[in-house]
Amino acid sequence: MITSEKVKIFPPKGERKLYSLLKSFGIECSSISMEEKRFFDVYDIRLAGGVRSSKIDRVLTDIGMSMSSCSTPRGYPVMRDGVYRVEIQREEITSPDLPDVCAHFPKSYYAPIALGMDDLGEYFCADLNSMPNLLIGGTTGSGKSVLLHSIILSLLTSDADLYLVDPKMVEFGIYEKMAAVRSIETSLEDTEQMIHDIRAVMEARFVKLKNKSARNVMEYNKIVKPANRMNPIVIVVDEWADLILQSKDIQKPLCAVAQKGRAAGISIVLATQRPSVRVVSGLIKANFPGRISLKVASAVDSRVILDSKGAENLTDVGMGLYIDGRLSKPKLFRAPFIESVSDELLKFNFTKKSKTTFWSRFLS
Repeated sequence: MITSEKVKIFPPKGERKLYSLLKSFGIECSSISMEEKRFFDVYDIRLAGGVRSSKIDRVLTDIGMSMSSCSTPRGYPVMRDGVYRVEIQREEITSPDLPDVCAHFPKSYYAPIALGMDDLGEYFCADLNSMPNLLIGGTTGSGKSVLLHSIILSLLTSDADLYLVDPKMVEFGIYEKMAAVRSIETSLEDTEQMIHDIRAVMEARFVKLKNKSARNVMEYNKIVKPANRMNPIVIVVDEWADLILQSKDIQKPLCAVAQKGRAAGISIVLATQRPSVRVVSGLIKANFPGRISLKVASAVDSRVILDSKGAENLTDVGMGLYIDGRLSKPKLFRAPFIESVSDELLKFNFTKKSKTTFWSRFLS
């Protein structure tokens, strides 16, 4: 740790360099401490009295250039510790293989999705049912489609029933003959009908839950026989903007499923390359607590997805920020790299006529 007081032992080079750099910017600090992570150097800066943290916000880019960061540093106040934390990326975060991430799924996850590797170098996955809905935003070329394929492939390992919406008609065609994929819709009318059908399935599941005095599918599956257990149902929409701009009426039935679907094991994944207020309305944001933002064009777009800035500073393809109701700040991660979806299907040994056994993970 380096302090503003005179010390006999010289501090590490990084702390001394940052201390001098901040001083040259006219930012006085009482101490700086550093902790090394796998890909990052994390600096905790305790500011001198009367110095505002917003001063560091304005010079983060200059700090990154001077400290040879691989990306724009992330800076945020840590209220509990009374410090301003700056994360300097020391080296590139490598893209993990999708099967390696899926191998680290906890057995307690009902609908696990592979998100890749976090900034600490740990495999990063999440339970879609606990969100229970996920909103993904990112510009063209940011890696959004690759992330969607990672999510779909990881859901196939959980024996989920997938309903895919593909307005471009070319993105999800490779899954057409997969047994787990119940339907692939390409038009607005078919998508609306599919949502109404899933809503009917949801109501039927609620009746079964009520008869067994179960509050959700996890409690229900522990009571009934394995053959009667409920599998996850996931709706994946590739380009939400294309649908909502055709008709705003599709938003109401979709949000009706999103509001009540968690107890019935139903989740929704929405992806869009136009994270504007017109596309991502307040009703959508209220029902989609899980958010992922890849590279976006501006801080305004980042705030639409994450309710905070930061995604506009992402530079690498596949780098994203994730947040849900349990996190206080967005979590940085790198999505798995998929060169060929067909090759990944062969790696997982999926067949066109049979599905994997989800509950075998729990019974083994």
